[in-house]
Amino acid sequence: MLSRIAYTALSTFLLTYLMTSCSVTTAPTDASSLTTEQTTDASSDLTSKISEDDDDEAVNVSEKDIEQFVSDNFSRLRADISVGQGEHLTTLALLMSVAETDKEKFYTLCQNKFSSIFPSPKISGKEVVANLRQELVGENS
Repeated sequence: MLSRIAYTALSTFLLTYLMTSCSVTTAPTDASSLTTEQTTDASSDLTSKISEDDDDEAVNVSEKDIEQFVSDNFSRLRADISVGQGEHLTTLALLMSVAETDKEKFYTLCQNKFSSIFPSPKISGKEVVANLRQELVGENS
């Protein structure tokens, strides 16, 4: 009888101990969800501005929007610029109102000036846009 009471007490103690030490946290999931939501919101806002002018004419996008696009898509854009083509580089040309007839020249310039546009891996989106604008001005001089 004593062993049965001891067994029940031990079982209860272990069950209680295990239950209280196992806690579920949603903090990592919440943080990931928030980041995804913020990125999605920024992309959606930008896409909405682009979609209003769905033809291939100039798009009225602010400099901050361009900088945000570069920041949000930094690694993909960097990869596209390194090879002179790609979806993100095409979108950047659209955002920067590059004329359809000048797009190939723009892509080539970006590729050829890659090291000037991205002088370091820790550069900001704002700096990338400024460097790109400087290269465009230099090319048109």
